[in-house]
Amino acid sequence: MKVAINTLNFRRGGGVERYILDLINGFHRQNLRPRVYTCKAEPDLPENQWIDLIKANISLIPRKLRHRFLSTFVRKNRLDDEVIFSLFFLYCDIFVCGGNHQGYLNALNKKPNCYERLIKIPHEYKVLDECRLVIAHSQLMKDELVKFYGVPPQKIQVIYPPADTQKFVLPSAEQRQALRRKFGFADDEIIYLFPSTGHKRKGFERLKHFFNASDLPITLVVAGTPVENGRNVRSLGFRKDMPELYQAADFTIMASVYEPFGLVGLESVLSGTPIIFAENMACLEVFQNRFGFTFNRDDPNSLESAVRKSVDLVKSGQARIEDPKHCLNYDPELSTHINRLLEIAKTVKNSPALY
Repeated sequence: MKVAINTLNFRRGGGVERYILDLINGFHRQNLRPRVYTCKAEPDLPENQWIDLIKANISLIPRKLRHRFLSTFVRKNRLDDEVIFSLFFLYCDIFVCGGNHQGYLNALNKKPNCYERLIKIPHEYKVLDECRLVIAHSQLMKDELVKFYGVPPQKIQVIYPPADTQKFVLPSAEQRQALRRKFGFADDEIIYLFPSTGHKRKGFERLKHFFNASDLPITLVVAGTPVENGRNVRSLGFRKDMPELYQAADFTIMASVYEPFGLVGLESVLSGTPIIFAENMACLEVFQNRFGFTFNRDDPNSLESAVRKSVDLVKSGQARIEDPKHCLNYDPELSTHINRLLEIAKTVKNSPALY
């Protein structure tokens, strides 16, 4: 059996792009050399040496139609004995779903525009109908695919995403203190890390207003898309040292209006840093025991209560997570994830019908 990945762009990035690179690394450790179908690829990626790159020249195709054209290209050029994964709404055998547009619009209480109604959403229906199996990154995602797209529940398996357990690790007390000095965090300053490149969806405005008005010894540190510094708000811009920031922070905080999973929560907890997350975020499905606090994003008093509890926890010296995996109800190791995907791929390859 051979495996392949279908993706619009093969590059560094957050979210889906990073997950694809994780898969390449995981397949490489299993001595598998996947084909990667794409329209664009970064030439200097270390992962390029572990793949066979198949590029489709669709540079003249309008951006909003490239999903369809790349899907057609892959359908014509695939090998007979390969199983194709995709993390985008593209032609594939196994669709790994980390988000869907109708769920997003529903969470934001928005109606689809003309392009979404006539092209984008119908294409999502087509991919979900044609693929042989769907992997949902959360139970929330599975429920949305059943509700909004009518996907048969038995066609969907929930498999939570992996995290880099070699990169996101517990620091020693001495290492953490040195990191706090590196980032300029004062000893009496309680740091709430907000890692984001999509501030509107992640709830930045709500958090900013709360921190601006607070008299508590708290600071919202924004890592990602730059924002203006303000009272109790500090912007660090885009960072390449996120593992160290997680280790140095006291909490990671998010107020997302829609979050199909939220890998930042997992990365934070693995770094020993508890979270304060809006209770609608899907990654909360995997947490247990003392992982942090949740709040109702529509209730300002709920957010204030969670932050005050976190301040008390820091002052008591009991905020740090000493055993991150005790806070998780699944194994986040990449090797475990890859083994599960390969088992599913073999089932897909050997079974004429799955549901």
